[in-house]
Amino acid sequence: MKRILSLLIVLSVSIAMVAAADASEMYQLFSDAVNDGDTAAAMDLYGNLQDMIGKDYKKAERSYEKALEAGNIRKAREAYSDMVNVSGYSITREQSDALLSAILKGDESSRAENAAWLYENSPYYSPSVTYDWSAKGDNFSYSYRRSISVTPGSEITLPTAEDIGADTSAAGVLVGWGITPDEVTYQPGEVIIAPYTSQTYYAVWKTAVSFKDDVTGIDSTIDGTATGESIDVPAVTAPDDSYIFTGWVDKTTGEYIAPDETSYELEGNGAAFTALWKKVDFQNLTSRHYDTEALPVGTQVDLSFEIANSGSEDIRNASIDVESSDPGLTVLNGEGNVRFIAAGRTLTMNGLRVAATEPGTYTINVSLTDRDDDVWTGSFSVTAD
Repeated sequence: MKRILSLLIVLSVSIAMVAAADASEMYQLFSDAVNDGDTAAAMDLYGNLQDMIGKDYKKAERSYEKALEAGNIRKAREAYSDMVNVSGYSITREQSDALLSAILKGDESSRAENAAWLYENSPYYSPSVTYDWSAKGDNFSYSYRRSISVTPGSEITLPTAEDIGADTSAAGVLVGWGITPDEVTYQPGEVIIAPYTSQTYYAVWKTAVSFKDDVTGIDSTIDGTATGESIDVPAVTAPDDSYIFTGWVDKTTGEYIAPDETSYELEGNGAAFTALWKKVDFQNLTSRHYDTEALPVGTQVDLSFEIANSGSEDIRNASIDVESSDPGLTVLNGEGNVRFIAAGRTLTMNGLRVAATEPGTYTINVSLTDRDDDVWTGSFSVTAD
């Protein structure tokens, strides 16, 4: 475990680094294991050593505090010296490099676990991943790099074009990441194993227009496009009535194609369009005090339900209407308004009040109409007894 020592008082004295015999012997055994390339033994010995010096450090720290409280400077110096001594048994840069070399030569099945251990225990082992999405063309040039520290052997997800936000009209379409600037090694969004040494992944661009839609499965790319070229827009058919297609958008530029447009004139080096959908679901009808399968007859009951925006477009300025056509159940307060539900978010609608006048199972109908007059309907079942 990496340790940072925080001392409230720094004594202006020279302190000799004299190691306790047990800790010194344990550290020597650890060093020998490192030199022998015995990773398993080195890890075990270092763990035992940390347990040992952790106890010694806490004891010395408590002695230091008590000596200061008693005004015994000599004892405080001795205790402080002990604190410094035990804190000196850490992994050196040379030992860190030697351990990593042994780990990488060792069994692949234990490589990730051992590298993660070294990452946690050595102050000198901190591999990074650098994403370089520099690009240049006839009329533009920009350079951008971002580095992150990652636990070696863990899973990481490579950025997509949306993640990095590069202007597709200037750079083109991101087709992948490479260990060299010109050849794709990994796909955008691909999950890979974090490297054991620092690596740079280069964004690979090409002049193209792409259309992608997770709902219908459309995934097409038109290569070799040129500015001013007319591009055919894929036809889209909603899978069911709960989906409403609202067009295509390139989120890096804001370029929008309306749902009734069949062609698009390219500006610049490329575009990456994603389909836009609106979809609303009604779910989880609940009552604060009663079971919806056992509502009391002759009592006004407050209900709530969730409106889930399952699409990729925000829902704005929507009106809600709740009603029941069953004579035994009356909806007393079934109208409401919602200003905004972000894509992928869920809103709880409170304030619905009903009253059952006789036992039975009833249907509550819900509808939502947004600012574009798009309508979604749903229903819930309740039972009164």
